[in-house]
Amino acid sequence: MSVNTISESAFLVNESRSRRVDISKDIYSHLWTTDSTAKLWKDFSSQVYPYDDIELGLRNRFFLEHLNSFIEKTHNPVFVNIASGFTSYPFLIKNPCKCIEIDLRNVIDFKQKKIKTWIEKGTLPQCNITFLPVDINKKADIKRLKKSLISIFKNNPSFILLEGITYYLNKQVLNNLFNMISEVQLPDSILTFDFWKPTNSNHPVFKRLSRFFAERFSFKETQYTFLDFDFIQTIQGYESLELTDIQELEKRFTKNNYLDNYDKIIPEYYAVLKLQK
Repeated sequence: MSVNTISESAFLVNESRSRRVDISKDIYSHLWTTDSTAKLWKDFSSQVYPYDDIELGLRNRFFLEHLNSFIEKTHNPVFVNIASGFTSYPFLIKNPCKCIEIDLRNVIDFKQKKIKTWIEKGTLPQCNITFLPVDINKKADIKRLKKSLISIFKNNPSFILLEGITYYLNKQVLNNLFNMISEVQLPDSILTFDFWKPTNSNHPVFKRLSRFFAERFSFKETQYTFLDFDFIQTIQGYESLELTDIQELEKRFTKNNYLDNYDKIIPEYYAVLKLQK
């Protein structure tokens, strides 16, 4: 598999999901893994922390459960995955749903080509996905995306997911994105995302993660964006349905206690918001 200019960090996520399918329920994550991503995962496991397969499996499971619940009780739902990477949600949902995948053009082109081939071979089931190449760091792209989503949504409620991206976005970019989403979603639509709190900056595992990403992917250690619960509560137009963390998810979806020690995990938090009427 040629990744071209796509960062291997995008495939590292799938390596983690594929190692604990019992938790993630992502039965297609292995399609995006290679010997090189397995080697990268082992380096990450030894140099940062050994629980990434559990944490990312739980994150996938959390979002998938909420997505399936929304689709089951919603008429003509639309699922929008912003910064979708190589996730498998459109193929994992239980009921029909219009799916929109959004990411950088090189990611979208690569993913769309692979999915087309796998569907033709029968490796993946038939699925109607609309792919939109967007750079969410660019105002012009956000304006174009807004027009596209208004046209797609029409009078239908939506479920918008921002997974593994909030901490990589400039705070102003993130605010602009949240504002745009609140303007295009209909009441009772869902916005959900994961985030890191300011306390992460001094966390021992996070410090190791920052060094690893700086060395392997040239991501500067000062570039991360942190959010807190107070900020979540102020996102325009939304009410909080759930705010939780990775340790609670382990208790919810497994009988394990690998993540009990706060100092040996990456503290990650999750928000599920509903647009008010």
